[in-house]
Amino acid sequence: MAAQCANDQGKFWNFYQILYKNQVEENSGWANTNDMKKFASQTPDLNIQKFNSCLDNNKYKSFVENDTALAISSGFQGTPSFVIETKDGSSRETLHGAYPFPSFQAVIDKKLNE
Repeated sequence: MAAQCANDQGKFWNFYQILYKNQVEENSGWANTNDMKKFASQTPDLNIQKFNSCLDNNKYKSFVENDTALAISSGFQGTPSFVIETKDGSSRETLHGAYPFPSFQAVIDKKLNE
């Protein structure tokens, strides 16, 4: 939601860079509202009052929930996840996790031959 609030002001990538420079271990609680506001305050030319209002009012809550629901309904279990399918969409395979290129190449070659 915070990234979308930054995007409202055209500062998505600026916020993104600060966010990822400061990330710590997953599920450690670091990505809380107070931290998002702290990172936003470090984003050049971001109007903090507008950002805080957007975040506090959950402006993008349904947007994020819809994306999450779509990911779950598509079989994603985490990030990264990749879907490789035939040209007509009739056959698909999902790779969950980080893989080296040869793993992708094997699935792509298989789909091209279907």
